[in-house]
Amino acid sequence: MYSLKTASRNFRNMDSQVLEWSKGLNLLTGENGSGKTNTLETIHILTGWGPFRSLRKSSLVNWEYSTERTLLKGIFGGDESLEVLAGISSKTVLYCDGKRTTFSSLRERIPALAFLPDDLSLIDGSPSGRRRYLDRICALVFPLYARRLNDLKKTLRHRSIILKKGGDLSVTSRVLEPLVSWIWSVRSSVTDLVGIGLSSFPELLPGKLCLCHKRGGSLGIEDPYQDFWESLRASENNEKRYRSPMVGPHRDDLVITCEKKAASEVFSRGHRRRASVAMMLAAAWTVEHRMKRKPVLMLDEIAAELDEKGRNIMVNTLAKSSWQVFAATAEGNIKNWPGDVWAVEKGHLRKLY
Repeated sequence: MYSLKTASRNFRNMDSQVLEWSKGLNLLTGENGSGKTNTLETIHILTGWGPFRSLRKSSLVNWEYSTERTLLKGIFGGDESLEVLAGISSKTVLYCDGKRTTFSSLRERIPALAFLPDDLSLIDGSPSGRRRYLDRICALVFPLYARRLNDLKKTLRHRSIILKKGGDLSVTSRVLEPLVSWIWSVRSSVTDLVGIGLSSFPELLPGKLCLCHKRGGSLGIEDPYQDFWESLRASENNEKRYRSPMVGPHRDDLVITCEKKAASEVFSRGHRRRASVAMMLAAAWTVEHRMKRKPVLMLDEIAAELDEKGRNIMVNTLAKSSWQVFAATAEGNIKNWPGDVWAVEKGHLRKLY
């Protein structure tokens, strides 16, 4: 799929203008605060993901024109032609070809992945960052995933309350069993696919990466149902002591190794950043492989911590991918960009070439 045109009204600091995008590589350049990330966010919302972060909807509005409703519009093509409208007030309402639609339905039709600067720390960052990475891919390739993950979070919050009160945990355990085992299975399957996808980007990798999905609080029993119950029994005392759920996807990690050692210990800082970019591209490969549709890829400040060699490899790899890419970077950070280049200043976009 491709984003052919986007338009916004009353969105953050963005000017009201219609933008026509290349089906290949689009580079947004400009100083911090110029509107690069906000431009990516419009596409993120129009592809069914919502704002980049969990913010109040009012923060999306340009208060200089706050009497007007915030509207975003996108025209998409490729596998099918779609017109998407997003209205933002107290909540975000989505329409596709004039009919009300849901975020999950839109993601199925317009697969898109966005990676922010924090994602450059996939290799050496926290487990929570790697869980978010897996969740984004899983939510695209398994339509029920986002709903079941939300159900899991609600049940874990309820279990935490019961633990603090010293109540009976049996009901939440039974509710958690199918959710935990299913999410574990999906994450494991996606991890395997990402590992295969990495082999498509050897130029970016300083060494062969091995990926392993690590179940949170698990005893390592192969069957996920049995593993959940046995691990839950083994952690019973710790749960009561710390008054917090100890077993489940909320404690998962994606273990990344090279030559049987943690990649964060083997690679230099520059190589860790290149490996993180390879992980992002492997995510896009996984989505295309499973959904049979080319994803729209959004990369914010993706070249910030790459040296010139790493940036050149990344750009060449993107050019060969045939994906539509929206990349935002500091002015002058990427030379010889093989696609459209836009200058962004105070929310206004101007095509340079």
